[in-house]
Amino acid sequence: MRISGIIVAAFAICLAAVAAGAAEALPKLVGQDYGKARAALLRQDWQPVKLPDADQCMAGDKRCAGRPEMYVCAGTGLGQCVFVWRRKALVIDVMTEGEERPVVRYVRPRKD
Repeated sequence: MRISGIIVAAFAICLAAVAAGAAEALPKLVGQDYGKARAALLRQDWQPVKLPDADQCMAGDKRCAGRPEMYVCAGTGLGQCVFVWRRKALVIDVMTEGEERPVVRYVRPRKD
């Protein structure tokens, strides 16, 4: 009984360490213009991810044109888009707001 408690505690510590490592690996992009953020991601060896269930970029939509990593873009409201990137085993969502000049609002690990 005592050994199983130690094993559970050790497992919890390992999970916390992995989560902390993943959080540290997230790129710092919040507040940046997406064009600049995209260039920074490419320089840091992040790869754009094209998901099979992604929306299609509408003709003339400058937010997603030529950006295969676009997962979804809203047609109204704040003009939000989500872009998906991968570096090694970490996959992230980069959410932007703005139609004329999309700005990064968050970067999060992607949940399946």
